Amino acid sequence: MEIPGGESLDLRLTLVDSAQCFSWTESGGAFGAAIGGHPVWLWREGERLHAEGIGAVAARDYLDLDRDYAALAQACAAYPIARRAIALYPGLRVLNQPPWDALVAFILSANNNVSRIRKLCRALSTALGPAFDTPRGVLHGLPAPERLAACGEAELRALGVGYRAPYLIGAARAVAEGFPLETLRRMDVEEAHRRLLELPGVGDKVADCVLLFGCRQAAAFPVDVWVRRLMAQWFGVSTTRRGEAAAQARAMFGGCAGLVQQFLFHAARTGDIPLGVPPDTRAG
Repeated sequence: MEIPGGESLDLRLTLVDSAQCFSWTESGGAFGAAIGGHPVWLWREGERLHAEGIGAVAARDYLDLDRDYAALAQACAAYPIARRAIALYPGLRVLNQPPWDALVAFILSANNNVSRIRKLCRALSTALGPAFDTPRGVLHGLPAPERLAACGEAELRALGVGYRAPYLIGAARAVAEGFPLETLRRMDVEEAHRRLLELPGVGDKVADCVLLFGCRQAAAFPVDVWVRRLMAQWFGVSTTRRGEAAAQARAMFGGCAGLVQQFLFHAARTGDIPLGVPPDTRAG
């Protein structure tokens, strides 16, 4: 099925290289993952974007293709370095992932690097999640909350998750017993943040990542070492308090501060915009 409006989308950058999702795999030029318990393949034929296992409307929604990213850049007119970061990656989109998938992945992300997070997601999916035999190959999905909640710590530690094992089990039990994960998108972003902190293994950064990438909370502003450094060096925001940093980011970038953060984060992490750039590029 052809997906309209995906001409500029960079599949590899969005699905793999931008470190916002850790379940996609590449095979024969196509990218596959089990998203929310459903096997999906995405690929290009020339400028045309194609999908298998997902409808056009759902694919556009997941890939955030209906958002005007040019308008996002224009909204950053007062901050040339933010506008530059967005311009560097015209094919990047911020995914609208299922909240459970995002919660598992970002609990695993604590004190971890991208390759290791991807490896742990794959281990959990292969050992405990559903398997889907597709014409392009087998895809494995992350285990459902009920399946993960039934695991013992030793079983998860054997898969390499280490000290995160009890956090995964505790969060899975809370969701299986009714934690309102699906309703967080309709809450005020700070209220949703506070609710997520109730879950085992969820601190400030994990909560904001789940909100941004899994709950459509575009104002959520994850702060890690990269973001703390870039906010200080590029924008003069030197606070170490997550709430203050997020508030100042929203004052600068509005309700889409989290989307802007993803472009800034990728630019800093890859070195495409080096940290320590001259102060006169920070703001207009």
